[in-house]
Amino acid sequence: MTPRTSAALTRQGLVAAQVTLVVRQKMADQSPLKVFVDNCILSVSDTMQGAKKQFPLNWASSVQWVDVVGYMRKPLPNSKDQWKRKEIECLPTIGRIAREGKISLFTYFELLSEGWKRSGSFPANSIGNIFSGVSINHVDAAVERSYFFQMELGQFIQTEKVIEYCKWLMTPGIEKLADRLSGNPDYPLWLLNNLRNVQRFRDLCHGLAEKQYPDALHLWSAEVNGSNLFLTIDGKFIRAMTKSKNINLPCKPVSPAELLDILKIEDKDPFEFREGQFYDISGRPK
Repeated sequence: MTPRTSAALTRQGLVAAQVTLVVRQKMADQSPLKVFVDNCILSVSDTMQGAKKQFPLNWASSVQWVDVVGYMRKPLPNSKDQWKRKEIECLPTIGRIAREGKISLFTYFELLSEGWKRSGSFPANSIGNIFSGVSINHVDAAVERSYFFQMELGQFIQTEKVIEYCKWLMTPGIEKLADRLSGNPDYPLWLLNNLRNVQRFRDLCHGLAEKQYPDALHLWSAEVNGSNLFLTIDGKFIRAMTKSKNINLPCKPVSPAELLDILKIEDKDPFEFREGQFYDISGRPK
């Protein structure tokens, strides 16, 4: 084992110990663990997709085949992506413990807007949605982008515009803007305080590819809002933050399986709807 490998393992152990301590404290005071939810989690939590199937209809003395519109469960990732498949299989359990109030889920505008760019991220109804009945709390960004950049919504939510904003936040001396805006009623105190502490965002971004800057922005926003964990199935981001960087993480990025391990939950709930089964628009098997 090389010194670098040994140091990395030590960092991982310290982070795991910090998370375990937080969980024990939460369990002791019976308060739910605060979990910030990545858009990739919300996207795969919608487990059903529209489908059409032919059924026979007896009409007079003949049989006619008619199309019936309904749902079928989305297939899980194939065997080439076993890690993601196993992570998604953990989500029904996470949905249940969220409904039971054992964890509190959080999101914010930048994450929700990512879903608007992908069809199927947010369903028109609750059939097959793992987080159906769960209240997901909305919080503010660490430094809300709309205070500094205004444009039409379709352009505002483009990934390249988010990256452009992240790079703007990393501009040397940008924190001095907070002092110039101090006392301006249009800029809330929490936003200016976070802008003064923008070095934290730079530290989170250090060593990341530009395309990962928005993930660091999400993690920073999770931190300043007091979340304990950032739930994601972005394995590259989890590895980059927990294995490649030497940085303190009060809000650790974790996968669904890691969340269940932290909570000491071994048995996983099944999906509500079976794969390969056709269901009508009310969710009844046909």
